[in-house]
Amino acid sequence: MTKTNIARRAWSSATELGVRRSLQTLLSMIDDAVFDRRLGTDTCAAVPQSRLRVLTPEKQSDAKPYVMTRARALRHAFRMSPAPRYLRFNDIGCGKGKVVLVAALSGFKDVRGLDFAPELIDIAERNLVAMKDRLPKDAHVRVERADVTQAEYGPRDCVFFLYNPFCADVMRGFCEQLGRSLHEHPRRIWLIYADPAFLSVMLQYLPVQEKGRSKYGGYEFVYLEHCSNVASTAAQDVCEA
Repeated sequence: MTKTNIARRAWSSATELGVRRSLQTLLSMIDDAVFDRRLGTDTCAAVPQSRLRVLTPEKQSDAKPYVMTRARALRHAFRMSPAPRYLRFNDIGCGKGKVVLVAALSGFKDVRGLDFAPELIDIAERNLVAMKDRLPKDAHVRVERADVTQAEYGPRDCVFFLYNPFCADVMRGFCEQLGRSLHEHPRRIWLIYADPAFLSVMLQYLPVQEKGRSKYGGYEFVYLEHCSNVASTAAQDVCEA
């Protein structure tokens, strides 16, 4: 990238995001480049949708390209969220495992990443191996190849992170599955939703309420919590099915 292009991108970012958030983005880019180089991981490079295989061929069109969530933005979101660190943290659509790694380094003791693209899970597993001596000894961290609309969510699955990982139909399927789990195992849950393109779907199909929002760099985070006295008609219909 030439100096002219860098200057143009910097000006465009400053115009769109403002100086403070543009500086946050710049620092995040540097931080992530250092992260991979220092730790021997592969989290930065994007992976196009055409290179991803999925569990079922008919869902190929539902796959989204892999784009990482920046570590500094993640640490900001985890600081803002009141989610307890001792409960299981689930990264829905975990890709190469960047969120899983940062969650473990941020104090979450039980961390699980789910993705239905085997290429990404393979990379995520290699990243976990590269980081095994740097992760907290008391943290249980793993990634699993799974369809999030069919995965099992048990009574300890209480914290969920999503970075706009799939289309509206898959979001609905995930919410319905999680809604069934809440019906079977009533509990409090916390969700962190980055760049929430399908927030309306989540609010329709899960008994959750928005509790706050924050911005960091180019990201917007929405924080939601389960409210036992709030249940949408859609969520009730799913539980009774």
